[in-house]
Amino acid sequence: MIRHHNTFIALFLAALLSACAYTESDLEIEDYDYRARYPLGVETTVVAAAFQGTAGGQLSTAERDALSRMVADYVNRGQAPLTVLVGGSGLTQETLAEEIRSSAVDHGLAKSEVIVGVDPTLAAGEVEVSFVSYTAIVPECGYWNEESYASYNNANSFNFGCASQHNLGIMVADPSDLIEPGEFASRDGQRSVDVIDLYRAGEVTGAEYNDSGLAISDVGE
Repeated sequence: MIRHHNTFIALFLAALLSACAYTESDLEIEDYDYRARYPLGVETTVVAAAFQGTAGGQLSTAERDALSRMVADYVNRGQAPLTVLVGGSGLTQETLAEEIRSSAVDHGLAKSEVIVGVDPTLAAGEVEVSFVSYTAIVPECGYWNEESYASYNNANSFNFGCASQHNLGIMVADPSDLIEPGEFASRDGQRSVDVIDLYRAGEVTGAEYNDSGLAISDVGE
């Protein structure tokens, strides 16, 4: 009798514990996190152009204009470095590659941003300029496959967060930041020292604001 009583108690406790056990949810992360439902993607593209140059290893007028546009495109959306590859080891190609490098630096690029090398797979006499560009891939919004109304389960609507992700992808200046954030710029150490000294002296730490030039008109004064 005691054995049956202990068995009954054990079964009863097991039933209570099973009722408290955690059950797997059928919800996916996309159901409540709009960043997972509408992720931002990044596409990598290699932008390249070939330059032949003149017989003396100089850029033609058309090639000079093309290089200027390419450098401007690199500044807007390119990732360092700007690569200049020479097909072969002739003096003409080397002269052309050096002119391309100098022209890119003249357009504002740092010397460390421009790398010159040799690519034996290129045609002889050809110089290729290239850089890597990242493009943000944004989600498409506006799928109204279900009614958007208040419900008792307090769930997000299907389109919730899509516009925010779409706009973020369009506005981001450097899509590579979506892969890995860039480093913060260094702070002004001298300015920090000045502010701390003013704070310790009990003086105003910010710049003085002068509103004397804000008046639009002195009519009626």
